[in-house]
Amino acid sequence: MSSDMKIKESYMKWQDKTVLVTGATGFMGPYLVRKLINKGAQVKVLLKDSIGNLVNVKNQITPVYGNIINQGSLDKAVDDVNVVFHLAAISNVNYAATHPKETFETNTKGTLYLLEEARQNEIEKFVCVSTSHVYGIPEYLPIDEQHPINPREPYAASKAAAEIIVNTYALNYGLKTTIIRPFNLYGAGQSEGFILPSIIKQANEKEIVELGNLTPTRDFLYIADAISGILTIAESGDGAYNLGSGNETSIKEVVEAVINIINPAKKYVSIKSRKRSKVIDIPRMCADVSKLKKLGWSPTVSLNEGLMKTIKAAGG
Repeated sequence: MSSDMKIKESYMKWQDKTVLVTGATGFMGPYLVRKLINKGAQVKVLLKDSIGNLVNVKNQITPVYGNIINQGSLDKAVDDVNVVFHLAAISNVNYAATHPKETFETNTKGTLYLLEEARQNEIEKFVCVSTSHVYGIPEYLPIDEQHPINPREPYAASKAAAEIIVNTYALNYGLKTTIIRPFNLYGAGQSEGFILPSIIKQANEKEIVELGNLTPTRDFLYIADAISGILTIAESGDGAYNLGSGNETSIKEVVEAVINIINPAKKYVSIKSRKRSKVIDIPRMCADVSKLKKLGWSPTVSLNEGLMKTIKAAGG
């Protein structure tokens, strides 16, 4: 089979579909929107205000202005839609911890409102992006999808609650759903409130990179691989899926890799003010992605390659 035939078959999955993307102006959103456009989908995006970082595709999308927590504004967004990609959320753990009510309103109640519209409009599939934080402190590694759910802070709890609602709609109303639990995604355009953008910015601008605890491990996945995984799950997945690299990397190893790329002479230090509370800090994270791999997906970008791409995009 020629490569052209493979591309055509891939596009055939989306060319007759109208999709809605919430959270389209966040980190993952623009990447997903552009990929869906390239695959031939008609893309609607739910926007609270400005089109933001979707300006370069503004003529290829249909913006619908509204708010995820205002059910009355969602009817137009979901109308005539085949697939919903629900990304909208308050996702910064520290912000969520200081704004729990807003976090539950957006992440949990917003998901409920969107599900209800999806049910009434009889959409084909509801893809809910959750988080690996729902697992809490791992009982074993790598973490598979059967691992107990034990959220330890408002962000994780709001997402766990949203997952339960998604599953309830699937069970009671026959709505076809899937839940995606991303681990630590990274790439160009991510907020500096997340660990890797913070490290890169500091390494570009300061002599000494300041960090919290250096010993925790995380599972880092480059954004291009993440979007590929999300689409694979949307096309043929059912139930919950981890989205990660399957590799465990410490914060110390990550900062050293970033510094080695930007300037090996840079230094780094762990300071108390940047350390998370032991109540919410998770010491180790690593995804078992064997379930997703059974759908034909595998990560293709190594951590070092992904870091180089991200640093280059940041001007490093």
